[in-house]
Amino acid sequence: MDVASEPIVSERLRLREFRDADLDVLAAMVGDDEQMTFYPRPKTRDEAAAWIRLNTGLYATHGFGTWLIEALPDLRFVGYCGIRPLELDQVSEIEIGWHVHKRFWKQGIATEAATLVCDAAATRFGLARLVALVHPDHTASRRVAENVGMRRERTTVLEADYPAIVYAAALRRTQADDS
Repeated sequence: MDVASEPIVSERLRLREFRDADLDVLAAMVGDDEQMTFYPRPKTRDEAAAWIRLNTGLYATHGFGTWLIEALPDLRFVGYCGIRPLELDQVSEIEIGWHVHKRFWKQGIATEAATLVCDAAATRFGLARLVALVHPDHTASRRVAENVGMRRERTTVLEADYPAIVYAAALRRTQADDS
């Protein structure tokens, strides 16, 4: 296993690549109306399956994508967090995104997972910048972006007239990265 595909781990979370076997838990989460309040609409099972395929393709081509979040020690599904290439307002960016299952809201999981992903983006993948797209009314997600050091840059409108605040962060490389 190369370092890019190794799980990202903290004391209470493990982030790993999605597998086809994760479809049931993902589809249940993204198909839930309450869970998808700040998205244009809930997703179908077929859309969830396509999203897993998209991410397995990203792992193969970029070494990164969106990872499934598991709670340790029992490896319960708690959501997802990761990075992906994105064309935003005619500029190539790398987007960080997070989505935690409602059973685990208000436990700091999104911030912890996003912190792990920011660290991996800088150290494993050598990335210098990340952006996050957050619905203006999603105050919890806005706090996550701010908690991981991101700052509001501007607003934009995505597909389907979806408004978003663009948060951005320059990633800091460690001295070990420079050796």
